[in-house]
Amino acid sequence: MRSNREIKKAARQHVIGDGNTFQIALSLSLGLIFWRFIYGLINASSGKYTDLMHSATAVLNNDAGASGPFLEKVQAYAPGLMGIMLVNGVISGILALGASWAFVMWRLSKGNPTRPVRLSLRFFKPDTIKDSVILSAVRYIIITVGTMFFIVPGIVFALSFAMAPFLYAADVQTKRAPRGVTAYLRASSEMMRGYRMQLLWLNLSFIGWYILTSLTRGLLGVYVIPYYQATIGEFYLARQIDIEKNIK
Repeated sequence: MRSNREIKKAARQHVIGDGNTFQIALSLSLGLIFWRFIYGLINASSGKYTDLMHSATAVLNNDAGASGPFLEKVQAYAPGLMGIMLVNGVISGILALGASWAFVMWRLSKGNPTRPVRLSLRFFKPDTIKDSVILSAVRYIIITVGTMFFIVPGIVFALSFAMAPFLYAADVQTKRAPRGVTAYLRASSEMMRGYRMQLLWLNLSFIGWYILTSLTRGLLGVYVIPYYQATIGEFYLARQIDIEKNIK
């Protein structure tokens, strides 16, 4: 299997190979970039979210007496915030899959897509939206619940099930009948056996980019988001090619 360095190099070539390449890469990730901007505005305008963040900051600053009110607010606001987070997780998951899978198809076809934005929204079409929502929601809930239990289980679930959306997308692409959610999660877990740490390090290598994106108030996201989605697409391709070689 290719190293993370090789995977990221291939992704960068697809994102910033030339001006036209970057325009296509940006178009493939436009839906995800737009949604993250909208979601940020929703959080910024939410009184409950802002109030909870202020209380959390007070707790982190060791403000005496802040922990009691913070826990009360968590209990009061949790249902609404969890609902919003679930919606965000599902929409972000489908948009991320659309962007990454579009990069995969771009790479395999070796020709520039003619309608990149439409291609990236493939999984919002009537024939895929139901399965896309269910898979994204179940995966998000499992990872979130796992994260609530000492964080580590959530990380393991996230790494194990990372390829499930791609396996579903491959079935859609080849017009095979969609399998059940459990089948995709199991297949992804099997596919990632022995490669979870490589994917973990690949994700950790983007921390610096995320910090810079935060410092630029999200502006750098127009490069980082396409770069990351292309990288995850390259990881899937590398893993798939490796599996096919072992079968032969």
